[in-house]
Amino acid sequence: MLTVIAAALSGRISHVQARTPASAAPTTAQQISDAERQACFGAATRDPGRPCVNARLRTEVVPDPGQAPTLPNTPCTLVAGSPDVCEFGVAADRATQTVALVGDSHAGHWRGALEVVARAHRWHGVSITHTSCPLSKAVRNLSGQDRFGACVRWKREVFGWFHRHPEIHTIFVAGLSGGVGVFPSAGRTRFETSVAGYRAAWRALPRSVHHIVVIRDTPKMRWTTNACVARAAAQGRAPGTACAVPRSARLDPDPLVTAARRLHSPRVQVVDLTRLFCGESSCYPVIGGALVFRDENHMTAVFSATLGPFLRRAVDGLMAGWRS
Repeated sequence: MLTVIAAALSGRISHVQARTPASAAPTTAQQISDAERQACFGAATRDPGRPCVNARLRTEVVPDPGQAPTLPNTPCTLVAGSPDVCEFGVAADRATQTVALVGDSHAGHWRGALEVVARAHRWHGVSITHTSCPLSKAVRNLSGQDRFGACVRWKREVFGWFHRHPEIHTIFVAGLSGGVGVFPSAGRTRFETSVAGYRAAWRALPRSVHHIVVIRDTPKMRWTTNACVARAAAQGRAPGTACAVPRSARLDPDPLVTAARRLHSPRVQVVDLTRLFCGESSCYPVIGGALVFRDENHMTAVFSATLGPFLRRAVDGLMAGWRS
């Protein structure tokens, strides 16, 4: 897992939303390297099976919340095409199989966790993502014809890509929760339109896709959260609790999950790791010394990587019941 975190800050990024300034990268990488070696770092501190406490991480925050918005996503190797895909995990010629991660940026920020799973299982991974454009047949209410048209084209290309790649049997999907970013269809709310759009998208995938794993979306922070974290840490207060947000207000319903559960299909299953982000009433911006979000709703590559063992545990549980 440390390799995944270090690589995220090494500068060898092919497909990211933002880049770390070269002068900051070595210091930040060393911070993360040192912190990750400590017991209970990141999601491990909320392991429901093995509760873990490390008092030295109480006021630790890695990466620096001031730098977090400019830090890159987990690295992958861009392969230009229609659509562009970004490769991760084990090299294709050494892999046991190829899996895909598909959706908007809220799918992309799970790549750090899925990288851990992919390396454990010797999977080759392909990340196929587009900002503000989940894999859904619902029509996105994006501003501007350029953004709208790009999303429509991307989805068409993605469906075509899967038809051309019947070797892909397992895909992981995620997307921004809330279900309000679509034009409502006749007689439906925006949320129900989103639910129907996801189900229609899954029907449009070829039958060679045997397994669709829905990863439940994360909670959302406030736009002031990282500033709160920086202040709390500077004052010697535990930033995770000092800057926590109410679960009821910041964990939106996820139309992807609703769509999957209504199907009652063995082809579409759900992984929900909310327990690692939130308690019964609050969700935390710092967990086990790791900064969870780089902005209001996108995970840091660091925290995403610490979720890897838990995503693997959940996926292994699903795979135990798969026939192919």
